[in-house]
Amino acid sequence: MANFLQLQSVSFKQNNGETLFSDLSGTFTAKITALIGRNGVGKTVLAQLCAGILLPTSGTILNSDHVFYLSQHYVISEETTVAELLGIDHVMAALRRIEQGSVLEEDFAIVGDQWAIETEALSLLAKLGLPNLLLDSPAMILSGGEQMRIRIAVAFLSQKEILILDEPSNHLDHSQKEKLWDLMQLWTGTIILISHDRFFLNQLTNIVELTPSGLEWFTGSYEEYRIYKAEAAERAVEILNSVKSQEKQRQAVIQQQIERQQKRTSAANKARGNQNQAKILMDAQKNRSDLTSGKTQQKLDRIQKEGQSRIDSARANLDTATSIHLHQIPALTNQPDIAVKLENIQLPFMPSDLEALNQVIRSGERIAIVGDNGIGKTLLLKVIAGSLSPESGQATHYVKTAYLDQHLILNPQQSVLEQISQGRTKDEISQLRMQLAQLGLTASHIERESQYLSGGEKLKAALAMILYDQTPSGLLLLDEPSNHLDLESLSALEAMLNHYQGTLIIISHDATFLSNIGIESQLHRAENGWIKYPFQPKF
Repeated sequence: MANFLQLQSVSFKQNNGETLFSDLSGTFTAKITALIGRNGVGKTVLAQLCAGILLPTSGTILNSDHVFYLSQHYVISEETTVAELLGIDHVMAALRRIEQGSVLEEDFAIVGDQWAIETEALSLLAKLGLPNLLLDSPAMILSGGEQMRIRIAVAFLSQKEILILDEPSNHLDHSQKEKLWDLMQLWTGTIILISHDRFFLNQLTNIVELTPSGLEWFTGSYEEYRIYKAEAAERAVEILNSVKSQEKQRQAVIQQQIERQQKRTSAANKARGNQNQAKILMDAQKNRSDLTSGKTQQKLDRIQKEGQSRIDSARANLDTATSIHLHQIPALTNQPDIAVKLENIQLPFMPSDLEALNQVIRSGERIAIVGDNGIGKTLLLKVIAGSLSPESGQATHYVKTAYLDQHLILNPQQSVLEQISQGRTKDEISQLRMQLAQLGLTASHIERESQYLSGGEKLKAALAMILYDQTPSGLLLLDEPSNHLDLESLSALEAMLNHYQGTLIIISHDATFLSNIGIESQLHRAENGWIKYPFQPKF
């Protein structure tokens, strides 16, 4: 049984010739290992290399033929059935033909030893919280969370010993994450989990981080890993500052030597004008002075080059994303006592026998809308935002309201800088550029069209447009903002929301995230309707 995956000096170059990573080595042997890293560092590419979907530019990967890779992105058509999504439709078709009397060798070859595949599939779907799903049902009618659970079932039905799961918890609520975790615990092979979901990370003791400089292996809890990374970042800052100071001193010494030599040369030139000294002697002195000055300048150039190399090396060890700074967000002034009032709200597309929702949400409140998928959380948020009309009742706003959907807020054909600069002075724009840079949105990010930003970059840009608006919103509505974010971007999001002074209503299945941003109460749909009570981190 292949229960390990080994990388031997693996390198990969992209189509544009740029090296994504080089000389990666290591062995995945633990039952479950978390693979983490910033967005864009190459985790998905590495996963595809491990699964044999891509080939390394150099190096070797052992046991890649025993790997099943569950990607985070997939496309289904209107005709796609659950069985097709599971990848067992061809086996089921062969079984039907055999049941009807087929003796074709081809059908028996397709079935192999998968005679109980339908029973196994239905049992697995039940464990994932989909007990009544028919295999011939169209996949398009399923929610994002249901589709993801089916694709997770594909991995566990694959008969491969090594599973690489790429962000499998996206669109899953808390109870569904627990079911996935239980399933992972029962797995007898090896699992590599690409995830930034702290529900899973907090339960794992084997962590591998893909960084621009290679793979970092760590044994211990995620909290211990965070402490280790923070201490490493502090040491890196100290080393960088020390190297800068040393190089400044070295260059100052050489500069002083150059200045002294220049003074001597100047004095020699004046003396050369004295006709009492022999010309041949003066020329010899000038040549020596020029030679010495030239060598000193060459030495300074060499030291400057070496110094910059040392500084670059020290800076490479500094994880800049762990140091995210926020400038003061414009203060909210003269906010009314009430932010929004919900009166006799009945949601569209929901059971009509639910009690109407009546809530007064006061300025400064922090509320999470929680619960299983399909209960109407997004519908409720859109009704509160005013972007969807309720079946009955009304939402009355007393403050400026922003519903964060980066696809709606950002114009894909315009740069972030163009959109956020409108109506601002040159000095204000300069200040904004600095504020965005501190969020990791450098000139290369904010000057390109928004459509070319990553999901995390779009989210930070959209939130910055709201928070740094000249007239900031007093009510902020967010729907699953932490999905698809790496840990550094998630920290940035938490910092931004903690600096926000207004009213916050948010949908999220990430209890750690909700705790970190100071959620105080939660709205949950009970059997008879929506109820509000103090926030409970476990739900």
